[in-house]
Amino acid sequence: MADSPGKTVDVIVGSPTPGFLETIKTVLKGYYPYILQEFKSVDEIIDASSNAEFKPILALIDGAGGTNTTNEWVQTTKMNYPDCHLIVLHSSAPLDFNIVKKNGADEVMHVNFDREFISDMVLQLAPIELEGENIPITALMPVDLRDMEANINLNFDVYAHLPANHRSVVLRRSGDVIEDRHVEKFKNMRQQMYVKKTQMKQFFEFARTIMSMRNLPFPISMTEKFHRSKKNIYEFMQQFLNAASGDYSMGKAILDKCKTIISELELNKTLSQSELYDEVCRYTGNTRSYYHDCLCVSAYAAYFAQLLEWPEDKRESAAISGLLHNIGLSQANFAATEIDITKLSPELAHDYKYYPERSVNMVKAKKVPINQDIQDGIMQHRENLRGTGFPKGLPGDDISAFGKLLFIAYSFHEATALRDGIAAAAPQVAMAALKEDAISGKALIDLVMISTIAKKFKP
Repeated sequence: MADSPGKTVDVIVGSPTPGFLETIKTVLKGYYPYILQEFKSVDEIIDASSNAEFKPILALIDGAGGTNTTNEWVQTTKMNYPDCHLIVLHSSAPLDFNIVKKNGADEVMHVNFDREFISDMVLQLAPIELEGENIPITALMPVDLRDMEANINLNFDVYAHLPANHRSVVLRRSGDVIEDRHVEKFKNMRQQMYVKKTQMKQFFEFARTIMSMRNLPFPISMTEKFHRSKKNIYEFMQQFLNAASGDYSMGKAILDKCKTIISELELNKTLSQSELYDEVCRYTGNTRSYYHDCLCVSAYAAYFAQLLEWPEDKRESAAISGLLHNIGLSQANFAATEIDITKLSPELAHDYKYYPERSVNMVKAKKVPINQDIQDGIMQHRENLRGTGFPKGLPGDDISAFGKLLFIAYSFHEATALRDGIAAAAPQVAMAALKEDAISGKALIDLVMISTIAKKFKP
C-alpha cells in the first residue's frame, strides 16, 4: 500500500479466512503509510515476534471464528505486542463483545455496517498523516458550512472532493483564510468542504470559537453534532450486534440514543418551509454509507412529515424509523452501499430483500420499545403502491402512511446521495422526478403525499 514516500507503519491483519486481507485493503484503500502484514495463524504471529524490526502499531483481527477463536487471536497478539492497538472486525458469527474486549481488544466493529467508522477508529488508534491530492474520501470529514467563518485564520487544512476524478484537492492550508466568495460559492452550489479526520480536534476547536463569537448559548458546531450522532449510531449498533444477552434496559438505552440524535440534530424542530428546504439540502450530496443512510433517511422522514403537517410525536416516530431502517443489512455478507444492488445474483438479491424484516426482528430481539408507526416505517420503507416492493410485496392499500412516507424519504436519499460512478441529483430535480413518477402512472409513490411535499419544497 506504500505508493507515496514518507513514514510507513506496520499493521497486523490476522485471519485464516481467504479474502479478509482484500476486504481490509478495500476499507483502507489509499491509506498508503499503512503496510499490511498478513498472518494466517496465531503461530505466525508468535514467530514474527522474534523479528526486532517488526513493530506493529495496529492489529486488525478477523472475528468470523466466533468468541473463543477470536479470543485466541486477541490474546496471542496482545501477549507478543502489548503496545499494539487492536480492532476485531466481525460479520455474521455470534461474538460476545464484552469477553473479547476483556481479553485486550480496543474495539469490536462490524466489517460492513461499521465500515465508515472503521477508518475513523484506525486513524484514532494509529494516527498517520496523508498528504497530497490522492487522499481517500474516507479519510476526510465533511463540514457544515454554517460552521465556517470567512477571513479568520484556519488551524486545519480545507479540502474539496472531486467525485468524478476520485481526487481530493486542497483549498486552503492551515494558517490561511477562507474568503466570503468561497463560502458562498459552496453554499450556492450545494458542495461540501472537508477536513482531514486527523484534524477533527483542531476543526472542532475552531468551530467552537466561531460559535462563541456569534454569542450562541451552546457553542457546539453542527459538524460536531453530526459526528457525535454517527458515534451514537455506532454505539447502538454495538448493542444490536453484540451476542451478549440483554434486557429491557438495553432496549430503552437504544431508543434513548435515537432520541438523543434527533434532539442534537434538531430534526423535530418546527421550521418554516424555506428553513425546511435548507435543512434537507444540507444532507444531500454526500457519499453513501450505512451510518449516513440512517441519518439522511431519518432527517428526510422527519422534515417531509413536517411538510405534511404531522404532529411532533408522529415526526419523531418517522425520524426513529429512519435511524433504524437498515440495521438488518448487518446480516448481509456484503457492503450494500458500495455495490450495485441491481447486479446481485438471484440468491443474494432474494436474501437482500429481507433486510427490512430483519431490521424489525433485531429491534424486537433487543426489546426496543417502539410503537406500531415506527415498526411500519422500518418494515415498509421499500414497499411501493404497485406491489412490487419488498419484503412483503404489499399492495398499496396495505401500506401504512408511515410506510409510504419512509419510501419517499428513502427514494429521495437514493437520488441525492453520491455513489461511485453515479452522480447525485440536485434536491429540487430529485423531488420533481419523484412527483413525476407518481403522476406518470407508474404508481410507485403515493400521489397525494408526494404532491403535498413537492408543493411546499421550495427555497
